[in-house]
Amino acid sequence: MPLLQPSIETLSGFGSFTRVMSHGKKYESKPIKAFVCSSLSKRTELRVGFAIKKGIRKAAHRNLLKRLMKEAFRTRREDFFRHINSGMLLEIVFLYNGDTKIPSKKVQFATINQALADLSSTINIVCPQVKT
Repeated sequence: MPLLQPSIETLSGFGSFTRVMSHGKKYESKPIKAFVCSSLSKRTELRVGFAIKKGIRKAAHRNLLKRLMKEAFRTRREDFFRHINSGMLLEIVFLYNGDTKIPSKKVQFATINQALADLSSTINIVCPQVKT
């Protein structure tokens, strides 16, 4: 069966993040937590958001971590496509919950990339059924 190529959009807005993080199923692989919500939709769609915990004070460090998470997701997005069925909306929020001391970029990217690989293999989505 060929993999679906859903449209990928950025999850935006405080309400969207709050809804996914409060109602979604939580998966964790240090230093990343993933909150996953699925629902039925007219078109197959994947919405992804990236967040950083409040303990990281400097904006430059927060932005660096977001860039590293986005790059790691970009290289592994096909691993997440296998969780999507046609007519399904999948929303994922990746939350960096690691140490506030920032190691080098290479070390940080390696740990984030490995965490996303672990998350893509542990996520188990149950597609919601249509009520009859």
